[in-house]
Amino acid sequence: MKKLLFYIIGLLFFASCEKEDTAIVLPPPGDLKLSVANMGSNYDNQVYFDFETGFQKSVPYRSYDLAFEASADGFRVYLNTGKFMFIANTFSTDIQTADSTGKEWKTETDHLYDDSTAFGNWLDGTSMSKNEIYIIDRGRAEHFGSARWRKIQLVAVDNNQYRIRYSLYNNTLLSEFTIPKNSAYSLMYFSFDDGGKMVEVAPEKELWDVVFTKFTHTYYSEPVNSPYRYYIVTGGLLNRWAANENEIVKQDSTPGYKTFEQVKAADISAFNFHKDAALIGFSWKEYDFNLGYIIYTDRFYMLHDNKGYYYKIRFLDFYDSQGNKGAASFEYQRL
Repeated sequence: MKKLLFYIIGLLFFASCEKEDTAIVLPPPGDLKLSVANMGSNYDNQVYFDFETGFQKSVPYRSYDLAFEASADGFRVYLNTGKFMFIANTFSTDIQTADSTGKEWKTETDHLYDDSTAFGNWLDGTSMSKNEIYIIDRGRAEHFGSARWRKIQLVAVDNNQYRIRYSLYNNTLLSEFTIPKNSAYSLMYFSFDDGGKMVEVAPEKELWDVVFTKFTHTYYSEPVNSPYRYYIVTGGLLNRWAANENEIVKQDSTPGYKTFEQVKAADISAFNFHKDAALIGFSWKEYDFNLGYIIYTDRFYMLHDNKGYYYKIRFLDFYDSQGNKGAASFEYQRL
């Protein structure tokens, strides 16, 4: 009986020491906001945008050729497909004799998934480079003559930097370059201009969610040799290196579809978020030869940012007040 009494007293003591559950209080929805990402009528600029702050940064899309993952364990390298860039792996390790004859030319898939990069896995299964030589076409509309072609060898990568070697296609101007990593950024940007240089492009990775820019889209239904297989488009690409995710909501394909106005925070669990960089992409508009760009009204987008906030986003126009194209106008609201 005495043991039972001590046991009951003990239970009451520990129960009194337990903390009460704290209710999770979500912030109230934000105001509906309007913004314009103006790429210019010739789409010369790419515009980085942050939905939390409304911050924008605009830079010329031509300013770089290659983008290198900036994280300590990153090793992937991306082409600037806004310049219609392509790459061919020669599978040779001799930069002097490497040749692109008969080799397959690739560009980036616009979703930018880790396993689908144009360079592919240039490591040998460990942290060692295969030392294979790639031929780069920097873009037929952007560069001419010897400035258009480069040979490049990705020599090494570690937690702090990349080392690369490159030359003109005729093997002249052989150079080596070290590209530092900085984990405050998503990517580090490099240009072959002026013999090779680092370029400041995107803001720090916590300061942008989407970049509005030109990029190459692949129509896989078209044959490889079709002039319509690869096409330059303009739209929004997700900052997938900063833990952002997105989802498209379409009237004809989303179960339980609600309009942009109807969607609330309580509906978030119904959506499947993805790290597909081009899910927003360019499909919110269509070009009509008589009317120009038309905005689809049957779809909008959801974004889960790197700070844990959710936003709904709807595009309104692709023209500025003077009728110039390239001005992506959109409204958004934090849920």
